[in-house]
Amino acid sequence: MSQPTPYDVVIYPGRTYRETHPDRLATSAALYGMTPAPPARCRVFEIGCGLGNNLIPMAYQFPDSQFLGIDLSARSIERGLSTIAALGLKNIELRHCDIMDISAAHGRFDYVIAHGIYSWVPDPVRDKMMAIFKENLAPQGVAYVSYNCYPGSHPRNLVRDMMNFHVRETTDPQERVKQARAILNFFAETAPKESAHGAMLRDQRERVRGMGDEVIFHDDLDVGSKAFLLHEVVAAAGRHRLQYLCDATMHRRALLNYPDLARTIFEKFPENDFMVRDQYHDFVDGHGFRRTLLCHDDVRLDRKVDSSCMRRFHVASSLVPVAENFKLEEAGTAEFKLPNGNLLATDHLLSKAAIVYLERCWPAAIGFSELVENASRMAASVAGAPPQPSEHDVATLAAVLYRAVSNGLMDLFLHPPRLAIVPSERPVASLIARRQIEAEQPLTNLRHQTVLFKDDIARQFLMLVDGTRNADQLVVDLSDRLAQTGLLPKDKAVTRADVEYHLKTLARLGLLIQ
Repeated sequence: MSQPTPYDVVIYPGRTYRETHPDRLATSAALYGMTPAPPARCRVFEIGCGLGNNLIPMAYQFPDSQFLGIDLSARSIERGLSTIAALGLKNIELRHCDIMDISAAHGRFDYVIAHGIYSWVPDPVRDKMMAIFKENLAPQGVAYVSYNCYPGSHPRNLVRDMMNFHVRETTDPQERVKQARAILNFFAETAPKESAHGAMLRDQRERVRGMGDEVIFHDDLDVGSKAFLLHEVVAAAGRHRLQYLCDATMHRRALLNYPDLARTIFEKFPENDFMVRDQYHDFVDGHGFRRTLLCHDDVRLDRKVDSSCMRRFHVASSLVPVAENFKLEEAGTAEFKLPNGNLLATDHLLSKAAIVYLERCWPAAIGFSELVENASRMAASVAGAPPQPSEHDVATLAAVLYRAVSNGLMDLFLHPPRLAIVPSERPVASLIARRQIEAEQPLTNLRHQTVLFKDDIARQFLMLVDGTRNADQLVVDLSDRLAQTGLLPKDKAVTRADVEYHLKTLARLGLLIQ
């Protein structure tokens, strides 16, 4: 414990990991028949919390819940504690602690998170992690563990071997990363362009180009890291009387984009082969990273999930009509798209109205009954539809939503995030985000996502939205701040419309609190 670790020498940046959030874990658990603790009143334990960048935003969001994080890097914990003190949080504790020292005395938790640890520790520590999941997990608790997986990690391992051989005698971290990038670029450029090997090297070069130096140093240049097949991790969990719940991302199991043959085969897997089907998904897709959820083996799971389950949940969607002249009252099929280009098509009037209503409410999540009520009202007002939809229409809407959620086009929530979609008289932006702006860090919104915020004027504006100013005061104070920083041209003035635009942007990004 007294010796510095590689993570003390090179601090791992860390960030928020959306799939680890208690509301996501609770949703997955409830989907398969569990009764998980509500995120607003739960206990969360993160193994390998680093700087606390994943855990601290959760603690800020849920003041009545308790959070504990441990890490072997003393420097990381020290910096995390400084952040907690600056935010004034009382419901979170970070400890400089070895995984091997965790015992039943630390208590039980509703959610245990271990992101990016399992593949990078020795076998005895991996076994201890499974023991912690068993011993420290509440009866209806959920454990999250992520790791490099096969078959997608085979190409990654190949270039890791190349890079690690090249830097085998280099000890300086910065030089190791520099030389690793250089040798991979050399191999990618010189490998035969028509060969599968050359194509793989160039693909891996693109992957590494998008990674920070700290990530390459710890993730790719760690000679001891190891990848697994899904069934191997599930078997290790089984030895500790844990069972496979599901993948942390629901749309990993979606069949819509598979060829007919694959879809037909996957649909034939029986419910008791739930994990086996997911393993075959990996073989077909070539995935290289898994986010696996586990629970106690005595929990009875209900694998019969269909569209009727939508009535128990909330959904959120930013789908917008593809057609610029879209009119709800027009009959026929309408296409809706996400910013990434993914499409959903439907000719069902109530479903089209529901998608339009969800986009207007974005980023809030809307309960099924509320969605039916408002979509019905919209359909009745523009297309003369009955104010009370038939059970057939409601079931069709549930089926459309289920298809969208299953394919990653909508978000599903058991407990919707609390955020404002309409600015209050004295709007308040998340304190986490305001602190991150000051520290020039990536922003975390109230949906536990990292938000890109590159506009300098908008960044200055965000720091002013602290609940002490109305819109008129924001106009004055933003003008003063931009004048001081030189961001406002002399021939321009901040207007009320500018402030309203920026407030709307903050709301759409999930940064305004209720």
